[in-house]
Amino acid sequence: MARKALFGGSIGIGIIAIAVAIVIVSNFNFENENTQNNTIQDNSEDTSPLTALINYRAIGESRQQDGLAIVDINPNSETYGDILQDVPIGAGVLMHHPFYNYDGSKLYNTSLGGVGLYRINLHENSIFDVTLIDTGSCVVGEDMYFDKNGEKFYLTCMGSDEVIIFDGQTDKQIGKISMEKEENSEVFVRYPHGISADEKIDRMIFTETVAPSLDDFGSTVTVVEYSTGEILSTVELLQDKDLPSAPVEVQFHPTQHVAYVSGMHDSTLWTMSWNDATESFDTMLVDDGKTRGHAMPLAISFGPGENLYVSFANPGVVNEYSLEDPKKPELLRTLPADAGAHHVLFSSDNQYMFVQNNLLNLDGINSGTISVVDFQTGELVDTIDALVENGMMIESFDLVFHNSINQKVTLADNNT
Repeated sequence: MARKALFGGSIGIGIIAIAVAIVIVSNFNFENENTQNNTIQDNSEDTSPLTALINYRAIGESRQQDGLAIVDINPNSETYGDILQDVPIGAGVLMHHPFYNYDGSKLYNTSLGGVGLYRINLHENSIFDVTLIDTGSCVVGEDMYFDKNGEKFYLTCMGSDEVIIFDGQTDKQIGKISMEKEENSEVFVRYPHGISADEKIDRMIFTETVAPSLDDFGSTVTVVEYSTGEILSTVELLQDKDLPSAPVEVQFHPTQHVAYVSGMHDSTLWTMSWNDATESFDTMLVDDGKTRGHAMPLAISFGPGENLYVSFANPGVVNEYSLEDPKKPELLRTLPADAGAHHVLFSSDNQYMFVQNNLLNLDGINSGTISVVDFQTGELVDTIDALVENGMMIESFDLVFHNSINQKVTLADNNT
């Protein structure tokens, strides 16, 4: 495993690949069962920085390398909107999304170009070092899932039709889940992007999204037996046979055996509710953004009020849904963002919602900003545009967690 010092040379460049949206599970108040439980910095009410880890791609002539940055997003801080640290990683690596493991002690980052996965070590609110992890045959590393006991984690590889399994302690590959559609047209893994699991019912779900070239959309999700990795079924989520849905994200409810899936291409939201009698999922179309002029639903988040939040890249909004009946989300309100609305975060006191606005730097959905929304009033407070002004197109973000900062993690060495 190669390690990158902060001020050393760039990590090797791989083939530049294109991929699609990714989800972040934000802070929420109800008991966590099926998603990862992290506590964010509780400083939104004071003037100390609220730091976010930013993934960016280089744009313009002034910047040549994609990378990571630390930005203060607390509107009450003196350094609000400032880029506190900039860590270039390499040209064409396309840093895509940060993921903490279940207890928040380790931080990983996927990338769409090159090897696909990095380990990031944080210390005292800063990026300490970045380590390259061998992902083998993986092409276009997208989403990750971490088991609760820390034994293993999963990486979806949208360009190579597989999900790689890693040892949670050593970061070494220990297996993979794959099945070509040509081998079995009924049960397969194809263009996997979103991933989530409900370990209590022993099920994991992958989404079939789109080819990296963005010219072949899927309409299914794949159901896997979590304990064995056996592929059980491929389930179609399709409203109109002439319009593929491109399921992009899936998230299980934190306490109920219900999964939520966003259909990026046909603007739909689905539920998959576990049926004990049949030991399978009952699917239901629960919302169609097209009826409101909302297109490209991307991130699925759980947040304030024990509600569900789904971003829509076009025109750039976040819909809040009541989960009083987890199987039938009910739209409560639409919150403002910007073109390309994507990942969503909340301050710990629920005063602010933060939205990262960009999808793959595609025209019309690449504002490159962070929207700051007063969550109580639902009004836009401010827009952070310092990144795009500095040649950084924001790809994703997450908050810097105390437990990851304070724990010095020994990085694995895959060369031994």
